[in-house]
Amino acid sequence: MPALTFDIKEEHLAGLQNKQITIKDLIESVLSEDEGSALTEIAPWLVEFHKQDGGSPVASAIKITDAEFDFKTHSGKVRLAYKVSFTYGCADIFRTDDYAETSNFNIDTKDKKLTLFITDQLTRDTVDEF
Repeated sequence: MPALTFDIKEEHLAGLQNKQITIKDLIESVLSEDEGSALTEIAPWLVEFHKQDGGSPVASAIKITDAEFDFKTHSGKVRLAYKVSFTYGCADIFRTDDYAETSNFNIDTKDKKLTLFITDQLTRDTVDEF
């Protein structure tokens, strides 16, 4: 399970702790920093869910649709909606589909870090079926 860690600005963390902003607002702010470089880091991990589909998948338009946070454990879940574009060159087929994944995260308030855990793609091994 990949763990991606991002910096949180002091004012965003204070806003969350003082309940001036929501956890969704905080995550959106963190992921949009540096012209969305965090989203660029997340995209390849989302594509992993679609590699078996072929068609050279590319993830884009990543958005936070929902988030929940437990102030006691400093952890929560975030729902990421995104588009995946597939290009099947041999068949001259292009398509884009909408997807969503839920990922866990935690916030280190001391070091001001958000760690997002992208769930690994579940795979089956046919050896286990016999």
